Amino acid sequence: MIGLPGSAAWALAIKMWKIELSYPLSILWFIVQPFLWMVPFLLAGNAVVQGPESAALAEATGIADWVTYVALGSALSGLVVSLLWGTGMTLRREQNVGTLETLMTTPVRRTTLVWGSGLHNIQHGGLGVLLQLAASIVFFGVTINAWGIFPALLIVALGIVGLQGVIYAVACIVLVAKQGWMIVEILGSSLMLIAPFSYPLAVLPVTLQLIAMGQPLSWMTEGFRNSLVFGLAAPGLLEAVLMLLLLDAVYLAVGSLLFKRTEQWVRKRGALAHF
Repeated sequence: MIGLPGSAAWALAIKMWKIELSYPLSILWFIVQPFLWMVPFLLAGNAVVQGPESAALAEATGIADWVTYVALGSALSGLVVSLLWGTGMTLRREQNVGTLETLMTTPVRRTTLVWGSGLHNIQHGGLGVLLQLAASIVFFGVTINAWGIFPALLIVALGIVGLQGVIYAVACIVLVAKQGWMIVEILGSSLMLIAPFSYPLAVLPVTLQLIAMGQPLSWMTEGFRNSLVFGLAAPGLLEAVLMLLLLDAVYLAVGSLLFKRTEQWVRKRGALAHF
């Protein structure tokens, strides 16, 4: 069996790039999309705060510059959307083009099919993050602490591992429900709703705050943003790393086991090709 890392995952990632780059309009959308996500948050924030800094935000997060706070969180949210939707729905795309059964019979671990798509979406979403950060610096005056780049990358890498467990769950929904985008939308939107992309967790009810602390998205977002704002002296950086390591182990173990059992169940029913 071929596992990850290996040529199979890279081949899947390259295949997806070839498909996307075959359509010029998809390239245009890829360039414009990150800005369309970010600008509404900045316009709304400017209308409410009417200034470059927010005392309330500073009290809750230690970051007074609300533009930087929103821009960094919005940039990361694009990567998360790419991973949850692009990777989670990859099996459905293969099913739609009639290649899912063929892929499932190749000497490749089933999880590699998901990891290969994830590799592509990390690249895709990562480029979107870079575009948004560049635009934020050039057009909105966002400043980034260069010393925080490496810890920010570490935090994102750890967060992606934990998200893979969620992605396995999304893939299970697709395998069972087929056209399960409605459930995927609810799951993804719920997770992002309680993640501090554009507002601190302190604004959420206490119950939702506790739930948010139990998902890797929250720790990834806070660690990523604090690293780029404060650098190596970012508050809570070590705590974020330790929590992500713990959540990674739990989410990845549960998600991979769930995916394995679901895939076996669907195969026994002969339902891989069912629409």
